[in-house]
Amino acid sequence: MFSQNEILLFIRNHLQSKGWVLFDRPAAALSFKLYDSAVGKKEAQVYFSGDQFNWCLSGLYQSQGRNILETESVLIPKDCSATCLRDLCGLFLQNIESVIA
Repeated sequence: MFSQNEILLFIRNHLQSKGWVLFDRPAAALSFKLYDSAVGKKEAQVYFSGDQFNWCLSGLYQSQGRNILETESVLIPKDCSATCLRDLCGLFLQNIESVIA
């Protein structure tokens, strides 16, 4: 089982390797990425939270007056393996790219 700091470090490194910009002092939002849209550049953000059993990655990207990433959250079991963590982070980012595209 990984500590919260280890999970955050892994997720931040994974996001950065996929072109996301890390916030200097992350709070709830870990990183952001700018996307071209019909109205210019728009920002997507990745958030990290957790409860007793799971960590959660969620996203925010406003389009047409709502967060189009609200259904793309991924639960990460606190007792997951490194492979599972990598796969879930990859799935989360793949889903975000698909929804925003």
